[in-house]
This record gives sequence, C-alpha cells and structure tokens, in this order.
Amino acid sequence: MNKRTIIALMAFCYIGLFCILSVNLHAENRPDKKYTLGPEDVLDIRVWDNDDLNRIVEVSQDGEFTFPLIGRVQASGLSVFELENLIKKRLGDGYLIAPQVTIVVVESRSQKVYILGEVNRPGSYPIKGSIHVLELISQAGGLTDSAGRIVTIVRPKPSSQRSNSSLVKEGRENEIITLDLGKFDARNMLNTFFVTTGDTIHVDPVPRIFVTGEVINPGELKWEKGLTVRRAISLAGGPTEKASPGRVIIVRMKNGKEKEFKSKMDEFVMPDDIIKVPGRYF
Repeated sequence: MNKRTIIALMAFCYIGLFCILSVNLHAENRPDKKYTLGPEDVLDIRVWDNDDLNRIVEVSQDGEFTFPLIGRVQASGLSVFELENLIKKRLGDGYLIAPQVTIVVVESRSQKVYILGEVNRPGSYPIKGSIHVLELISQAGGLTDSAGRIVTIVRPKPSSQRSNSSLVKEGRENEIITLDLGKFDARNMLNTFFVTTGDTIHVDPVPRIFVTGEVINPGELKWEKGLTVRRAISLAGGPTEKASPGRVIIVRMKNGKEKEFKSKMDEFVMPDDIIKVPGRYF
C-alpha cells in the first residue's frame, strides 16, 4: 500500500469519525432529545437494521415499559437522549454488536400545562419542555371577548426553591407569577413569559366597573387605567337631566367590606367600583 493510499484512508477515517461525533453531539443538543420522559408518554423506538425490535411503547404509571431482549426499562425521569443510550448499552450487553437506537416521542402526555379563564378552549395541553404563554393561548383558541391583559401563573415549587424575581410572591408550595400581556415586547423575550410542565395559567377577565343611577345607559363598563369618574359617566351616555353630578358616590370594596364615599369628578376609578349618580332633590 503506497503512501498516497494510506493518507487517503486516514482522511476518510477522520471524516467518518467527525461525522459520527457531529451526529451524536447534534442529537444530544436537539430539544426533542432533552425532553424528560414520564408516565403515559408514547415512544417510537427504532433499532437500526433490526426491524423486528422496532416498537411503539407507552410508559406506564410506574415509569416503565418492556422491550424485547432486555425486559423492563425504567424511562421516567430520563431524557430521550439518555434513554437511547441506556437501550444501546443493554442491547449491546450480549445481544447486538454496536446497536444504534433512535427514539421519537410520538405523544407527549406526561408534561402538561393547564390554562383556564378567558380562553376559548380551556383545559390541559401537553408540552415538551417549555412554551411561550402566547403560543399556549393560541393553542387554547385565543382570548375571549371578556379577556383582560393580566395572566396569573400558579407554578408548583419545591420547598428548597427560592426566587429573587419581583414578579414572584412566595407561598408555601407554589409561586404566583403575574404577567401583563400589554407589556410584552417581542424584542425582549422575558423568561417569565414562558410556562413549563405543571403550571396552571389563568387568563383573568378584563376588570369592570358599574355606573348606576341618573345616566343615559346605566350598567357595566370595562375598566382601564387612568379612568376617571367624569369619563366613566360619559361612557355611560352622560348624565340625565335629573342627575346631580356634584353628589356622585363611589362604592368600593376594602378589606372585604363595601365602603361608600363622595367622589369628585376627577377621581380615579378602581376595578369593580360602583359609581352612583344620584338625582336632584328638586
């Protein structure tokens, strides 16, 4: 064998090795490969050049499934990449020579989030890893006409976990995260706009106020920041001829009790306020 042939073979071997390493590294870093498996997940397991071993399996409530030759396999808590390596190792232990295994998550059932409130299709939704809250709202059919800007996330939290975020209020078991969708900026993808498995997301209704008494169209109105009594009365069609705007009363909940106080026309209105416009005495 001449020198040129040896160099060509060496180059071929290096290229082949580089390709194998690249594929393995790429597989390890793919998001699907990092998915953490759990009960009820459905997996498509393929063993190259061994079609009789290919299986679609469902992870049991105990986190296991059975596979030809190697019996029970504990999958819960492993990533897809880790499970591939585990099956490779066990198949290679006296059964196959250098087995190659690929696993695809056909159905992700173990990792779920729950979305409730003002969406068109509330319920549980499977996810892989994390999902942006706007994408989840889209999957849930979008917002209803009554939806507001505020989204509340209840996230199960281990007792040892701590957070320094100003958005998080400490609780015994959960952390409560409040998001204002009106402040979302696509150029600044805040981590707090992502939800993860186990989260419960509640889309709050838009805050309301009520205008009663001597106005043209008494009833319920949408609250907005900076809304004044004068503006609220205007949105309710304005005062009637019998109205006495100088004696407007606001009914507001404080510490679980209703409080009444006389209001000026430039007073700011709070969510759930009741604005009473009385009539003149004569």
